[in-house]
Amino acid sequence: MDYFSSPHNKKPPSPGSGVPALGPGGALPIAIIPSISSLVNQCNKPACDDADMQCIIDLIEGTLCEAVAIIESDPRGLFIYNFPKKQKMSSISLISSVFTDTIVANGEDDPSITNHYTGGLGISADSVSSGLARKMLTIGDFEYSNAIADIRDFVSRWELSPDTKCVVISNPIRHEVAKKGTILFVDAHFSRPTPRCPNPLAVAKVRFIISLSKILLKHYPVMITYRFEGYNTLYYGLGERCLNSFTFQRFYIDTILHTKLTFFAAISECRHGTIEKPKNNIKPKNSKKSGS
Repeated sequence: MDYFSSPHNKKPPSPGSGVPALGPGGALPIAIIPSISSLVNQCNKPACDDADMQCIIDLIEGTLCEAVAIIESDPRGLFIYNFPKKQKMSSISLISSVFTDTIVANGEDDPSITNHYTGGLGISADSVSSGLARKMLTIGDFEYSNAIADIRDFVSRWELSPDTKCVVISNPIRHEVAKKGTILFVDAHFSRPTPRCPNPLAVAKVRFIISLSKILLKHYPVMITYRFEGYNTLYYGLGERCLNSFTFQRFYIDTILHTKLTFFAAISECRHGTIEKPKNNIKPKNSKKSGS
């Protein structure tokens, strides 16, 4: 039993005191309680007529409609996504340490696909060495150079075929998406150079897509996705759509390199023949006319 409901504290108002009678249950009206009354007075709530109230209702409904439209226009979650769970904010970076898992975007509606998220773009947060862990790449502190460094760390963890080399390079393309944010790109090129051919023509390209959202809060991590050359499948670098794997990338890169090498070999055979059956298609130089 509190102070106001105690029968010992109920006193009838004195004549002319101006204090209203106790309300139901012996409670004072909320405006009479000094601490609450002073706080309510500080709100300066204006008196609105019916037209003002309708404007407020329309504003709220319009804002909700706009929010729903933006969310529905981003089904792949490039600019609007949940804050990733199971991560250590103080020691885990975006790509090299936290969000290494991936998932196929085309399988979002496939019930046979289960999303396994372990908190890292490849490895768990607890197995990260201090030498590889950098500050997490957030929207508020985003720098393009840091994104390149994190992507380079991430790619270095892929379990590729022997002698496969990779170079990560910047990409000047930049897209501004209305009401959502900015899209930037980073490219990774894979090849198998040999002493005889240090600069091979066959290169497998992987494009990383950096989606810098202007809708989410500044402490959210930057969304990074990537796809392999010649394939439409989009893989995610963080969040609920991640898969914990460093091995599937090898299949894509080997397939791309094999396809290109086969293509170049066919062109070479068409032009020059084979070692067993070379083609004599080299045109001799025109001899100079006599007396010229």
